[in-house]
Amino acid sequence: MEGRIMEKHAFSDAVWEWVQLDWKKDMERENELKPYTQNIQWLEHVQASDTNSLQMETTDENSLALWGSLIYVQEADKEEESHLFHFFVKENTLLTTALDFSLLSTTTKDEILAKMHIADNAVEGFMILLGEIISAFLHKMDQYEVRLNDLLWQVKKNNDTKLLNKIAENRHEILVWKNFLIPFVEVKTGVVEAFGEKYTDNIHYKRTNYRFDRCQNLVRAYEEEIRGLIDFEDVVSSFRGNEIMKTLTVITVLFTPVMALGALWGMNFDNMPELKWKFGYAGALFLIVFSTILVYWFLKAKGWTGDMLKSRKKQKYVD
Repeated sequence: MEGRIMEKHAFSDAVWEWVQLDWKKDMERENELKPYTQNIQWLEHVQASDTNSLQMETTDENSLALWGSLIYVQEADKEEESHLFHFFVKENTLLTTALDFSLLSTTTKDEILAKMHIADNAVEGFMILLGEIISAFLHKMDQYEVRLNDLLWQVKKNNDTKLLNKIAENRHEILVWKNFLIPFVEVKTGVVEAFGEKYTDNIHYKRTNYRFDRCQNLVRAYEEEIRGLIDFEDVVSSFRGNEIMKTLTVITVLFTPVMALGALWGMNFDNMPELKWKFGYAGALFLIVFSTILVYWFLKAKGWTGDMLKSRKKQKYVD
């Protein structure tokens, strides 16, 4: 333990420093970390925090600091598949627990370090780090857009219960992304609250802020699309249900003469002269067919049959 050196990187001619920690190994190096955190109990925070959090020190202009924890990777279909890192930011210091850079699909550790060299202080470096995390998230959103586009066309090709389940899954996923972004927006606002507005005109802050805006705009747009799909599914289901009820009603009415005449001749009265008629059976069949056609003609004339009894090719969306 004592022989192990924390991973440190100095930038802008040693004006500021980024120290990466392995919280399982380096958290015991309290004496080495005190010069960075001073009187702030960051180590206690790291050991106690297992979810998103944000704190700051603003009482003394010379010791402004921002610290907390962020979930930087979250799988939409597995709640337990999430990765958290802790951070501590002062103008000349950036402390982070060991980030797994392999989980950031759009960048590498070396690329992030190269970008850190153009930052004038730790606050700008922290915004660069957040920007790279959000960039990886945007890549996931691109993949989500492909799946959502496929879903939109599946609605046209095949509308059924399985598709409704897919819509629900996509809605849950966008809610997960929405929840994932909230802490990042809070941290971005916390940077201005802790260190003032002097960093808001910096290109690194602006670039990261634009990425946040892109994410939020995409989430809102996708959420609106999902809401539109759900509304569309409700309309189709309602129309389909009405058509089914209308069909059943029309069939019931069409068979009313058959049921009525069948009930009439099924009676056990002694005096039923038509039972002895020579052409009684043929007459009964004729009467049943004629009355059924008459009922159908009446329904057709009134326009109550709709499209369901028409001969037609397969219709889209509602079949």
